[in-house]
Amino acid sequence: MIKLLIVDDQTVVRNVLSEMFSSDKTIQVVGTASNALEAKRLIPQLNPDVISLDVDMPGMTGIEFLDWLMPNYPTPVIMLSTYTVSGANATIQALQKGAMDFVKKPDGSEADFLRMLEELKIKIRKLGLTSKPKQSLTTVNTKLAGLKGKQTDIKLIAIGASTGGTQALDFILHQLPNDLPPIVIVQHMPEHFTALFAQRLNQTTGLPVKEAGHGDILEQGHVYLAPGDQHLLVRRLAGRFYLELEVFEKVSGHRPSVDVLFDSIAKGKMGNYCLAILLTGMGRDGAVGLKGIKDKGGRTIGQDEESSVVYGMPKEAFQLGAVEKQVNLSSIPNVILQFLEQ
Repeated sequence: MIKLLIVDDQTVVRNVLSEMFSSDKTIQVVGTASNALEAKRLIPQLNPDVISLDVDMPGMTGIEFLDWLMPNYPTPVIMLSTYTVSGANATIQALQKGAMDFVKKPDGSEADFLRMLEELKIKIRKLGLTSKPKQSLTTVNTKLAGLKGKQTDIKLIAIGASTGGTQALDFILHQLPNDLPPIVIVQHMPEHFTALFAQRLNQTTGLPVKEAGHGDILEQGHVYLAPGDQHLLVRRLAGRFYLELEVFEKVSGHRPSVDVLFDSIAKGKMGNYCLAILLTGMGRDGAVGLKGIKDKGGRTIGQDEESSVVYGMPKEAFQLGAVEKQVNLSSIPNVILQFLEQ
């Protein structure tokens, strides 16, 4: 039985979630708190396996609460985020502070409310199997030495990530120099959140990062993040790479999908020019696509179990034979440079 603590300043949210899980045989609500200070008193007594945490609360904010929680009682946290600029910004900051995942609060419709409940159930069950959050890696602001004019057979870097990916991407991009091939990224995240995440990476990593646009021509040293709710594909014309955005059914349960991105590279006869990386995340999105790139002569990296928040996607890829080199997150920036210099 997974022990859940609900922290939310809205009484209706606490009551509805408690009622929803009352008949669930896998999740037990061991307590509720209307604010972070109350949660601080309850955690030592209740020892929850998972905490659902509201982003916007009076008194101690969710961000301040995470600053206290992670060093003292490291526990998987799922943020409940409002679909606003301030709510999305706070959620992204929370993910980089150690929260494992988030669920968007409903827009008011019954269908969207049921969507939130089902999504929350799935994520609680998955994170309840995680012993403790991985320790946050210290941000490294020193850039690695770049290619410095050296030629490389790799013309494109493609990265896929899900749960825990925001921290992993931040860590990797902080260390990469700006003379590498263009980088395209799919991070599972809803629309609106991706634009803010791209802005944050652009401000903090020292690399030009933007939310990908339809028709973007890929430039050296630039980073392109798939927009939420749109698939990202790479195309090639007259020796140049450009991007297409398409809206069709979810693939591997997601839109954007890592498999769609990787598949566009492999089937577009660009696999042998690509270094593809699959990071932490639940599910199997990206595993088949990574295998496709590897089969076409591309180089592939998978994040290892020790450093993954959820060892799902990279595990599926590893078992499929899609991973050429499986490494700890702390080593990925250096391994990227090693592959480029070979």
